Amino acid sequence: MITPNQWNDGRYDADFQIAHPSFMANFIWLLILTLSAVGVTVALSCVTPFAALAVALAGTVGLSASLRVMTVVWLANQVIGFGLFHFPRTVETVVIGIVIGAAAVAGTIAAWAVLNRMRFSPVLLRLSVALVVSFGIYELALVAPVVFLGELETFRPAIVAELGLVNAVSLAGIIALNEILAALCRPWLGRIPRLVRSW
Repeated sequence: MITPNQWNDGRYDADFQIAHPSFMANFIWLLILTLSAVGVTVALSCVTPFAALAVALAGTVGLSASLRVMTVVWLANQVIGFGLFHFPRTVETVVIGIVIGAAAVAGTIAAWAVLNRMRFSPVLLRLSVALVVSFGIYELALVAPVVFLGELETFRPAIVAELGLVNAVSLAGIIALNEILAALCRPWLGRIPRLVRSW
């Protein structure tokens, strides 16, 4: 409940709403990120740029919200894989799916840690390092189970490089989308959480 004192101290006036992301601005940003990730998953035959998404989430919202959204995107990825692309319903496929989810969560935590640790570094350096670390953690988390299941061909350098490129291009696209939304939404929604912001 909002008390009269809270109204008087300025926390609910228009300037405050523009200066700080509102609940609705956060919600719309998270919804757009989620739908974009699902769209890329469908367009690229179930390849989801989890590292790029991890950096975008960690750079704009808190860790707990980032982990919740990442879990939703991972679940959508699995539904699309099994439902639309008819992944085989085997124990190995389910195990790999679970490991992908754990790797995505680990990559999100890594991105969040890097962005917090490097918060006073130049923004492009911070985002680049976070992407490399998140992608590295994600790929490393997949190695042991994939080797155990005998699927090592998915770690050929060309495939890993292609996935890295998909994540880099996806992050660039997310940054552009974030800047466009920040410019368009401010007059009527307040400030969208910004990925590229000056410190």
